[in-house]
Amino acid sequence: MIKFAVISFPGTNCEEENVRAFKRNGMDAEMVLWNDPKMLDGSRLSEFDGYCIAGGFSYEDRSRSGVIAAQNPIMDVIKKEAEAGKVVLGICNGAQVLVETGMIPGFDNYDVAVSLAANEMVQNGRVVKTGYYCNWAYLKNVAPKGRCAFNNFDELIHVPFAHGEGRFIFKDPAVLEQLKQNDQIVFQYSNEAGAVHAEYPFTPNGATEAIAALCNPAGNVMAIMPHPERDPRGNGNQIFQSIKKWIENRTRAEYKPLGTHETRDDIRQLPQADLEFLIRLIIVDNAERTVEMTFKRKGFDAKLKRYQYWAINLKSNDDKKAAAEAIIESGELANLNKEIVYVRIDGQMYEYEKGVGLKPSDFKSTHHVVAADQKDFLGDYKKNTLNVYLNGRIETMKPGVFWEVEGADDALIDQMIESKIWYNPNAMYLLK
Repeated sequence: MIKFAVISFPGTNCEEENVRAFKRNGMDAEMVLWNDPKMLDGSRLSEFDGYCIAGGFSYEDRSRSGVIAAQNPIMDVIKKEAEAGKVVLGICNGAQVLVETGMIPGFDNYDVAVSLAANEMVQNGRVVKTGYYCNWAYLKNVAPKGRCAFNNFDELIHVPFAHGEGRFIFKDPAVLEQLKQNDQIVFQYSNEAGAVHAEYPFTPNGATEAIAALCNPAGNVMAIMPHPERDPRGNGNQIFQSIKKWIENRTRAEYKPLGTHETRDDIRQLPQADLEFLIRLIIVDNAERTVEMTFKRKGFDAKLKRYQYWAINLKSNDDKKAAAEAIIESGELANLNKEIVYVRIDGQMYEYEKGVGLKPSDFKSTHHVVAADQKDFLGDYKKNTLNVYLNGRIETMKPGVFWEVEGADDALIDQMIESKIWYNPNAMYLLK
């Protein structure tokens, strides 16, 4: 009997739904942990005809969705299994993992050439909603029938979705054109009649050209954001039945390889701001520790410190220190019971002490980067809220994550940037 390994990372929460979906469609499946030693040494691989990277919140989306799981040794194993022709299905967070490994879209050098970015619901050309969203969507099979292991059917499918970062976007328009020419766009969001519709509510996340799923050139790997496994009575079962036919018939797709691609890094100079906030947890920062351990596993022996970063420009430059104190005391940027707040004003670093206010600090950071999203929804929201406290004094607010690297040099920082652990250049940029 055809058997799938459903890979479970810390934070994954859709393993059982996938196991049930494979079983109700005439296959067998087993939940397998990401660190199973017999998977990593290869002794169990012959048991499985394919792999499913399940949905959920692997590693609590630390750094960004899917990236920590993508760096795990199990994904190197699954890459090799995919290269040998085995089927790999990534659903929701699993899709994010496949994108961050470069298995999707599938350039020969596994370039990270696409991002699943934060949702941006667009209606009549205007953003009407952002953030996590769960509902149901119609998906139209737009690739030739049987193009890949997942679309050997004609039916329009109606399936649930639940995600906050599901917007397929591309830095290089030529990549999108390659995928179109190679029929790698498998499903697009549509209305009930099957007409592809790129705006909300039909496309729930603002994805480029309403893309809901992409496959690799060989057709044996697919990243899909909605959840075909979740409805036992629904026609999402068609995807699993298609997988079964593909494996039974030992199908192979003869499509043009994508070749190699190098997505350009987007690195900008840290701009001057009237107020620069660095906010650090007093307790252990689990995201900080997880990212540091991920770098160490990749061979980078570096000590990281993580801060929430805010660059704020004021409408007038009078009394910046009073403005900074008012922002801190509003409670909008930091919880003073568990966070330390540093502020840079005119080149001088200050630390905020409750009941005292800002006092000079000897804080220094020689090697650091700031990772920021190209689409800034949070900054505008916080600006509008804080302007209530400051009588409209704030002109702009830009958020990011400030990563301090202790004991590093410029060469090490550049190598760490190239790993793409801090940021995905299709949806983010770095300041340094």
